Amino acid sequence: MLDYDDCGNNNSGGIIGSIISALILIALWPYILALLGIYIAYILAVAVLGWIAEHWVLTGLYVGGALGIYAIFYCRLIPKAWKRGLMYFQPKPVSISLSGASAEENVVEPPNLADRKFIPSTNLYCYWCTKKLGINPWEKNSKYYCDECINKVSSEN
Repeated sequence: MLDYDDCGNNNSGGIIGSIISALILIALWPYILALLGIYIAYILAVAVLGWIAEHWVLTGLYVGGALGIYAIFYCRLIPKAWKRGLMYFQPKPVSISLSGASAEENVVEPPNLADRKFIPSTNLYCYWCTKKLGINPWEKNSKYYCDECINKVSSEN
């Protein structure tokens, strides 16, 4: 009686076969986990793409909203909108045309600054009194003086 169903003879290769099977399983375990992760990612991607195919309008609204929020912060649209909105509430300049005798009486002639040398820096100090000079320094012998001190220097010479 030859049966292929040997119930009494459980020949699994012995202890060496078990050790070799365990070593093969240990060697292949990371690859099996990687394949399982790839399979789960594939199933998840198919499920997401299936949901997007069924709800494409809602997906378009989500993507459009995300792009709108990105554009608002990337292009700084909120401060620009505030500036533009507040621009309408700022006072506007009014031009007034003055004519007649009273307007001509109040005109003050500007001082004659043509004889002064142009000095580009306004961070100068008077050579004598160390007062900070603004737009009207006087230069004499490569030294800068204020209005009071230039009169003193001129009267001494």
